[in-house]
Amino acid sequence: MAQVKKAEVRAAILAAALRLFRKTGYVDTTVNEIAGAARTSRANIYVYFRSKFALFYAVFEPWLQQRLALVEREIASIADPRRRLRRILVALWREIPSDANGFANNLMQALSTAARDESYSPGLLHAVEQRVAAMIDGCLAGSRGGRADSAALAHLSFMAFDGFAMHAHLRAGEPCSDAVIDTVCDLLFPAARAGRRALAAG
Repeated sequence: MAQVKKAEVRAAILAAALRLFRKTGYVDTTVNEIAGAARTSRANIYVYFRSKFALFYAVFEPWLQQRLALVEREIASIADPRRRLRRILVALWREIPSDANGFANNLMQALSTAARDESYSPGLLHAVEQRVAAMIDGCLAGSRGGRADSAALAHLSFMAFDGFAMHAHLRAGEPCSDAVIDTVCDLLFPAARAGRRALAAG
């Protein structure tokens, strides 16, 4: 007889998984521990999620999307395009990688230890890149490049995001520097950089 899935059981599994992944990391969290924290059985976990990998994605995607939504709301009130871009990069390369005990590093752990049959889908990466591309496009519109440039920059930003998430895990307390963020902003807004240099020289 097929088991009936219950929303409250699934919610308990997700809450337990998120709590444990944040506390001890993807690799060091077992399905048995998640089951115990959710007050269910290991077998019942697999009724709701095909694998630990799938369970991780079920908690990671809303966590990341929620943080991007916060960035979108915040940059809506920033008029200066360079400052707006800088705020996006600070969030992507400094704040989100170190948030929640370096939770973003769990993504690298999950991907690097995934079994061949996990059938990884780049759907999440494409979705968040499109979201970030739209934010970047809003910064660059009318000043430099169009949608293609924004998409390429969003992809580059997420490749860097992975590196900064790993860095935050390995060297806690040493985030992406202002120099790195300002260098990228200055490359895209050279007039703003020239203006600051003129003010400094004057």
